[in-house]
Formats: sequence, structure tokens, C-alpha cells
Amino acid sequence: MKKILRVLLGAVLLLGGAAAAQAEVKLAEDKPNFVLFVSPSCVHCNKLKAEYWPGLKEQYKDSVNFIELDISQGGNNIIFSETAKAYGVQELGYPAAAIGSTFLMGYPTEIKTYADAAIEKAMLLNEKTTLVQTDAQDPQKAFSKITLGAIIGSGLIDGINPCAFAVIVFFVSFLTVYKYTRKEIIVVGTAYCAAVFAAYVLIGLGLFKFLYAMSGFAYVIKGFYILTAAVCLLFFVLALYDFWVYKKTGKAEKMLLQLPTNLKVRIHKIMGFFLREKHDSSIRLTLAALAVGFAVSLVEAVCTGQVYLPTVVLIMQDPAFRVKAWLFLLLYNLMFILPLVLIFVLSILGYESKGFNDFLKKHLGLMKLLLCCVFLGLFLLLLGNI
Repeated sequence: MKKILRVLLGAVLLLGGAAAAQAEVKLAEDKPNFVLFVSPSCVHCNKLKAEYWPGLKEQYKDSVNFIELDISQGGNNIIFSETAKAYGVQELGYPAAAIGSTFLMGYPTEIKTYADAAIEKAMLLNEKTTLVQTDAQDPQKAFSKITLGAIIGSGLIDGINPCAFAVIVFFVSFLTVYKYTRKEIIVVGTAYCAAVFAAYVLIGLGLFKFLYAMSGFAYVIKGFYILTAAVCLLFFVLALYDFWVYKKTGKAEKMLLQLPTNLKVRIHKIMGFFLREKHDSSIRLTLAALAVGFAVSLVEAVCTGQVYLPTVVLIMQDPAFRVKAWLFLLLYNLMFILPLVLIFVLSILGYESKGFNDFLKKHLGLMKLLLCCVFLGLFLLLLGNI
């Protein structure tokens, strides 16, 4: 038990990190502040910025301090939601503006209709604009808590989880049974690993686009975080149960977190459909292996996505760090396919599929324990951003 606790603690420390400080927005002291909240994915925001915003700033350029905050950047959506609360606004929408004691929301409705009056009132009564800035971390940005080690560790552990490992072992066995030559295994293995890598990167990018599109809806993002954290906690419990069951019985059939039998059958059929008959050219063989890689990735994502989804939620958050997110995503998926590449290399060198199966049976409990660590760490990170 002490050994298990040490492993769990190590994973939590690996996945943890220090929180980044939120950049402070400076307000003018000698004039009213007009703070505009917009999102690049908002049609009305873009319309306001093109049609109305330049003229308004020009009209009051000497008497009002204009501030524009993109709520998809940094922790600006936290500032937006907390500022709205301070003005008594519960239902959030954008574009929105805070001017003195007035909070306006919507264009061309409230902002275009009442902005001038709100500015004149703030100037006349010397009203101070409320802008709530806290040390709370942006729930859409977890870069500060994502370390290089966490990305590498999560990707590797996802790559050797029983779902992915069992599929690649079967694939190697399949190629052996149908007497593929060493050269053909090199072609198939390279194309298969490349397809798996591309498929998972595309899945990650799709999740990123969804999160970016939802970045303006603070409550939707928060709800998504809560749901993802709850799922991680559930998977932690299930993985811990699987570890306990396998430790007691040594039977993988009783595990809960594994590919359903019907999906296993479907994967086997996919491999058989494309590769049961050998192709007479390297190009056709490569295309067949690519098709197998893409199709298998989509099917087994039901299982491997248990780790991938919450990890992508953490690393693909802040558009301000989009390049870094790209690099993290690529690194994660490189680590994910590394065990696949290693298995193909070993099979080319003559290592038999029986050896892989023996390895899987011997270390299945450890794999489940490592998954426990990842799920617990992801849960704690997500919990810290809610």
C-alpha cells in the first residue's frame, strides 16, 4: 500500500505546477474608464469594432480612457464574469461594456443606444468604473500547471494503456500470421504509426476549436471543466478497481476499463478488410496501412480518449499560447505513438507477439496503477481551475 501511495503522490507532483499571475489592467485615475469586452468569435463584437468603436473613441479621445479586453485571452473572461457580477448582471453575453456605474450588453441594442449617455453621466458625476481583477486562474488556461514532464508522462502512459497496447500486439500477431516480410512490416508499421499520430492530432485540434469557440461562455466552459473533472475522478476509481481486481484474480476479463468486445471485433475486421490480402505494391500497402491506422484510431479513441480528452482540455486552452499548445499537442502524440513504434521495431528484429502478450499480462496491474496516477493528477489539476 505504501508503494501505491508513493506512486500516486509522484504522479500528482509530476502533473502539478505553480499558477501564473494574471496581468493587471490599468485604469485611469483622472478620467472615466470605458471597458469593452469582446470575443474574436463574436459576429456582433466584430461589427461593433468595425462600425462604432473607432468613432466613439475619436469623439471622446481626450476625456475618456478606452480599454478593450478580448475575453478569449489570458484571464480576461474571469475579469468579465466577475465585473458583470459586481454590476448585478448574472446572464452574460457580449459585446459588453462597463462605464462608471453603468453596464451595457449587446450591440447594436444597449451599447450603441446608451453608450453616449453613460459616458456623459460618468464624466458629469466623476463615476469610477468597477473592474474586478482577482488572482484566480483562468479556467481556460492551465499552461502554468502543465509541465513538460506531465505531457511526456501522460502521452507515454496513454500509449501503453491496455487498450492501445492490446491492439498493437494483435496487429503484430496479425502481420505474422499472414506472413508479412520484414520489409512489408516496416512499410505497414511506419504508415500505421503515422496515421495514428495524424488521427489523434486532428482529434485534439477539433477539441481545441470547440473550446476556443466556447471561450466567451464562461459558464459553459466552467460546466465543461466540472464534467471533465468528474469523469477523471470516475475513471480513477474504475482504474483503481481494475488494479485491485487484477491483483487479486490475475484475470483481465473482469476489468471495467477496456475496449468492449464488439469494438475489438470491429478493429479485427478493419485490419482483415485492408490487409488480409497482400498488396502487390508498396504504395497500395502504405495506403491500406494508413486506412487501418485512421480507422482503428477512431474506434479505440473510446478507450484511449479517457486520458487524451482531459489532457487536451488542459493543454489546448489559451489562444494567447496557441503555438505552445500546438507543441504540447504534438509532443503528447509523439509520446503516445512511441510504444507503437518500439513494438514494430522489436517485431522487425524478430521479437514474437507471444513475448508482447506475456509482457502485457505481467505488467497489466502496473499499467492500471499508472492510469490511476494520471486520472488523479488530471482531476486535481482540473479541480484547481474550476
